[in-house]
Amino acid sequence: MTDNIIHTPRKTSLSETGSRSLTSELSVQRPEGASYGGSQTWFSSPSIRGYGCGLIAAHDLLWYLERKESLTAQTDRHRSGEQPVSDSRSWEDYERSVKRLHRLFPILPRLGINGLMLSAGLNLAFLLRRLPYRACWHIGYRNTGKEISRLLSQDIPVILSIGGNFPLIWKKDRLPLYKKTGDGVYIKSSSTRAHYITVTGIEHGWLRISSWGQEWYINWREYRNFAWIKSCPLFSNICYITRKH
Repeated sequence: MTDNIIHTPRKTSLSETGSRSLTSELSVQRPEGASYGGSQTWFSSPSIRGYGCGLIAAHDLLWYLERKESLTAQTDRHRSGEQPVSDSRSWEDYERSVKRLHRLFPILPRLGINGLMLSAGLNLAFLLRRLPYRACWHIGYRNTGKEISRLLSQDIPVILSIGGNFPLIWKKDRLPLYKKTGDGVYIKSSSTRAHYITVTGIEHGWLRISSWGQEWYINWREYRNFAWIKSCPLFSNICYITRKH
């Protein structure tokens, strides 16, 4: 049991950034209660349910950026009569929204969506929705932690890929996911691989993330080791978002 508990975050490349979080938290109103972001497991479609984590991550990023832009427009133009995009949606509205977006993000059978497809789909969605952003798939590990911190400081969620095993593709090594207790103890509660998640904050060497509609934590040092040793930069990296001026 003690192997699953980490009391104190170890110093990592993210430690110097302190804590950083998005200004809003997205939630979907489900029968079991409010979620922390979306989840592909809610869908009956086999392709979305089994391989739709990239679609969900892209959807939630677009949702967040649309809300951010609507709040900015409301403030700049003083249009108090217009309601900004909400940070909470009913399950029915969320389901319709994801299914519409699915047209821009074809899911490959048993493979899902790779990073280049994800970036291309986001750029098309930005164009169609008139959002002033550009997406590209980050290659290499240098400065990845700083790039995550920079995006969060700009109030932009970060899509992070936890890659599959490579080149030993038959291996089944997984990255631990943690839950945080009220007294600041991180307890290993699950694990994953070949999966997209959304980073919503940094806490002294830990990433706070949204996955499967829940809040989890990833130890940055463990992620780096997994990416370097068990996976590769193409499969374990971030989707980098820049705002057009």
